[in-house]
This record gives sequence, C-alpha cells and structure tokens, in this order.
Amino acid sequence: MILHSMTVENFRQFRGRHVLEFYTPSMGQSNVTVIFGENGRGKTGLFRAIIFCLFGERRLSQDGDVPLEELQLVNVSALADNPGQPIRTVVELKFTHREQTYHLRRAILGMQDGDRVIEEEDEKSLFLITADGNTKPVLATEIDAVINNILDRRVKDYFLLDGEKIERLTRASIEQRREISVGIRNLLNVDALEIAIKAVGRVAKTLDNELSSSSHEDLSRLLKRLGDNEEEQDNSKNRLEKLADEICLARKEIDKTDKALDEFKEIRHLLERRKSLEQNLQEMERQAVDALSEMRNLVCKATALIMAPTVITVFEHIDSRKQKGELPSEIRRDLIERILMEKRCICGNEICEGSEAYSHIIDWLKRTSDVTTQDAALNLWRYMSEMRHHFSDDADLVEKRLQQYGNINSSIGNLNHSLENVSNQIGTSERQDATKLDVHRTNLQKGIIDLEANAQNIQSQLENLQQENDRLRALLKEEKLKVGKNDELSRRSILAHDTQDALIDIHKQFTSEIKDLIGASATILFRELLDKEGRENLRTIVVNDDYSLQVLDRYKKPFLANISAGQRQIMSISFIAALAIIASPGDKIEIPLFMDTPFGRLSYDHRRNLINKLPTLASQWILLATDTEFRRQEAQLLKNSGRWGKFFMLRPSSNGNTEIVEQDISSVMAVLRNEED
Repeated sequence: MILHSMTVENFRQFRGRHVLEFYTPSMGQSNVTVIFGENGRGKTGLFRAIIFCLFGERRLSQDGDVPLEELQLVNVSALADNPGQPIRTVVELKFTHREQTYHLRRAILGMQDGDRVIEEEDEKSLFLITADGNTKPVLATEIDAVINNILDRRVKDYFLLDGEKIERLTRASIEQRREISVGIRNLLNVDALEIAIKAVGRVAKTLDNELSSSSHEDLSRLLKRLGDNEEEQDNSKNRLEKLADEICLARKEIDKTDKALDEFKEIRHLLERRKSLEQNLQEMERQAVDALSEMRNLVCKATALIMAPTVITVFEHIDSRKQKGELPSEIRRDLIERILMEKRCICGNEICEGSEAYSHIIDWLKRTSDVTTQDAALNLWRYMSEMRHHFSDDADLVEKRLQQYGNINSSIGNLNHSLENVSNQIGTSERQDATKLDVHRTNLQKGIIDLEANAQNIQSQLENLQQENDRLRALLKEEKLKVGKNDELSRRSILAHDTQDALIDIHKQFTSEIKDLIGASATILFRELLDKEGRENLRTIVVNDDYSLQVLDRYKKPFLANISAGQRQIMSISFIAALAIIASPGDKIEIPLFMDTPFGRLSYDHRRNLINKLPTLASQWILLATDTEFRRQEAQLLKNSGRWGKFFMLRPSSNGNTEIVEQDISSVMAVLRNEED
C-alpha cells in the first residue's frame, strides 16, 4: 500500500480543507515524509484520520479507556461558529496497492446539542481507478472486505510506532507481556482455533460434571480437585487482567500528570524555591520551639539575676560582720546573759552593776545575737557565696539564649517575607497546586511497583496451578481408563479432553513458531540498529513463552535488566517493525509506517542507524516529529540518504486550529534547531 495523498476537512484541529501529497511515481526512492510540529498540533491526529478513513474507527490503541464520546472528530471552532448547523467532516485517501489505485472517502456530520456533540456517519465510498483513468465504484457492502484485504484491521495499530507503545515494550512487566500477546495473537489470526478450544472445553466440562455425579468415588474426587484448580486458574487470570488494567490506568495518570507538570515549567524554579523556603521555615520554627523550651529552663536563673545586686549587698554585709567577728559571736550570748544575771564572772569574781567590768560585759552583749539568727545568717552567707560565683556565667547564658531566639524570630520573619514574594510571582492557586503533582506522580509510581509485584506473585501462583492441573489431568485420564472400559460417558469425556489437548498443542506450536520467527526477524533488525558497542555485547531478542521480551548477551545469558534506555527503545522498535514485516506478504512493510516521536532516548548513532535503515524496510516512512526530535543533525542524515521526499509543518492558526504548510526540503534547515540549542 502506497499513500499518494490525504485530504482532511474540518477534522479535529484542521479547520477547512487541507491536502497532503505523500508520494508520486516521479519521486523514485523518496519514500520518507516528515510531518513537523509541536505537541498538540495534530501529528497523531493525521494518523487517526487515516484509521478513521480506512475502518471508520475513532479510537487508537493509545486512547485506552477514554470514553468514545470524548473522541470528537468534528472541528470544535467550526461547530462554535455555526450553532445549530451541521458541520461536515471529510477524510479522503488516494493510494495504490498491488498496482491497483483506490480513492477512499469517508464523512460524518456533527452538530452541537447543548453540552454534547452528535456525530453520525454521512458517507462511505471507494472507487477503483483503472489504468485508463476511469473510476469504478465498489459496492458499499464490499468496501470493508476490500479494505481489510489490503490492511487487516487487527494489526493496524502496529503501523504506528508511537513513543508510548515503544515505552510499554521496554518494561519487563505485565504490560509488556499483554502488549506482545495481543500483537502476536492478532498477527496469527487464530480466532477460530481459540473458539474451537473453548467450545470443546465446555463440552468436556459438561461431561465431567455428569461423571462427577457417578458412583465412582475416586473419579469424582479427581474431577472436583481439577474443577477447583481450573476455577482458581481462571480467578488468577482475571486478577492478572485487572492488575494490568490498573497498571495501564496508573501509567496514563502519570502521563497526564507529566503533561500537567509541563505547563508549569516556566515557574518550576519558583516552585522549587518555595518548597525550599517552606522546609527552611519549618526548621526555623522547630528551632524556635527548642529555644523557648531552653529559655523556660532558665527562668530560675534569670530571676536570680534580677536580684543579683541585693544578693551581693546582703552577702557583703554578712561577710563584713563575719570579718569583724560578729558572726559568729566570739562569746555566746547565753553565757553573757548568765554572767550578768549571776553577777559573777567565770573566774569567780563578783561583778557589780555600774563597775567598769560590768560595762565591758554589756558591750559584749550588744555585739552578740541569738544562735538561730547567727546560724541563719551563716547559712545565707554560704549560699550567697556560692550563688554569686554563677551570676556572670548565668548572665552570659541567658543573654546568649535571648539573642539566639531573637535571631530565629528574625529569620522566620525573613522567610515569611520571601515566601510571600515567591507566592506572588507564582500567582494563582491553580499554579500553587503544581507542587502537589510531583507528590501525586511519586505515589502513582510506588503504586505501580506494588501492583507489578502483586502481578508477579499471581503469575508464579498461576504457573504452579498449571503444573498441578497437568498432574491432575494425567491422573484423571488414568482413572477414566480404569472406569471407562465399558462406560460410554467416560470414553466420551476422554475423547473431548484429548481433542481439546490436541487443539491446544496446535495453538502452542503455531504460536511458538511465530514467536521464534518474530524473535529472529527482530534480532536481525536489532543488530543493524545498534551502535558498535551494543553489537559487541548484545546478540539475540527472544520472545519467551509468557510473551515477555528478553535480550541475550554474547554468552547467551539474559541481559535485559542491564541494557541502556536507548538500547531498550531500539529493542522495542525492532520488535514492532518485525511484527509489521511478518504481517506483510512480502519481505517489506507494505503499509505506510508511521513513527510518532521515536527518538526520545536514542543516541546519535542509534538515530543515524534508524534513519538509514527504516526507509529500506517500509514502502513509506512517515515521521511525526517535534523540534526536539528532528533537528538539523537528523535532517542532514535523512537528506544524505536520498529518500526524503516531503516536509510538512503544522502551524498554529486562529482559535486553536492547525494549518498544514508544505516546505521545500532545501529550506528546512533554517527552521530546525541545532543539537546544542
């Protein structure tokens, strides 16, 4: 199949009529078309237009579980400008296939109905253009069959290599296995065989149920165990499917989050600054709490410092009296009072009142105090003596804590001021919520890891259940032979199971052969696309029994876990290309191969090999690229290959629409970026 041209009219972003001329016989080997535009401009929309025109389908594989009503095809601005009026959306394809030229046209009518848009098919026509230029219409009832013979709709999605599909195949996970399983099953076209396996299985189950109610106890017990085992297997498979769906939904949510985060790139540095300020503020507030706690412990010491002058004065007064011998008194007061009362000295001499000796004793009495007061004064002196030695250190400590708390409060004030300024620069609350997206993304990623671990456990359980199933089937067959020599029901059950097993073996053998064929084809392409270092270390791509992909090194050991991101992408591209080649009757991909942003993590050598090799594998290569994917380096490589025929730019126009502008290849370099830009 060779696309000559595609016309879109009022299709999604493309308002009005736009024509892309892909190929003319005069272009010789020039089978590469580049459609260049920023994300959201409609690159994938053009592939969607082709799938819609060929099959009438709106959904692509990357749409996942998006509701069909959200996949609107009619141009939004055309509907808005013509309220209550139907808008016609048309896609036309002109192509050749095996020397026959076709003109296919499909149209729908869309109308705004309140908050929703109603879209209905309006036209489907196919014309065969004869060698003399005449056109021969194909009956409407035969159009789908003719198109399906040209491109089997079950493998249509494998002619678009988009970044998401490539990324899914790089993951050694349940997603990878399901993606590969779907691709191979679609390629094999074994629907009838699988239906037959299920039908015979139902017959065998019915016969087993009848046998289980028979009088043969051992046979009934085996049938019960086998039934329980198969039921548990079905439950495990259903759980695996649900886990795969949950993982896919989580991946889509991550992609959605990444797109939302992209909208905040211009304020990312401000968001990071705010996050840092908030963390610093939390730390300062914690330090403030600690400082206050320490200051509370200094209350007693701070109170003593307030009384320090009085303490020192009292101490000096007591100390002065102590120095004079007044404290403690040199003669006890009670002794002097006794002498005065008895009027006799301790030496035995009498003391007369009014005498000189009596006067001296009265002077000693005045210089004494009672014992309780003396003891209290001395204890106070000792306490104050110890206390006054700490005044200086305590004063320094209190002053230090006050200064520390003041500095912390000052820092908190500065941080709050800086936060206010950053928040003002960030703007609206919606933009402020952008920081939560990173946390949301991290949680999603952790959730995926848990789901994949759960899936791995269930897969292991399923393998054990299958082994037990095989063992029980062997025992059951032996038991049926014992019972069923003269038992018609047993013979019929054995025959049904044998038939089912034979069909399963055919399915396994057919699938295994295709897996080997795809692995061998992918390996050849893989080694041609790898750089020199990769070719030295990596040897073979293998499709395992469980539909996972593996890469073997030069020692034939599994090596997938150790290869680089770029090598993983090359592995995915090689597998998908091999699938597309095998789906084609010849040794080439007969259908136009679309690639949407395929260069994300590829080194220069990998890009060069891809650009040089893929045009030789496909009848047409249509590269959908952004300015970060297709730069002057890639353009020069493609130009040097001699296969680059067309270049279209998708440019923004009014009301969010896109216009398609063809540009001469010789002038393309002026609009492309350098690698270092």
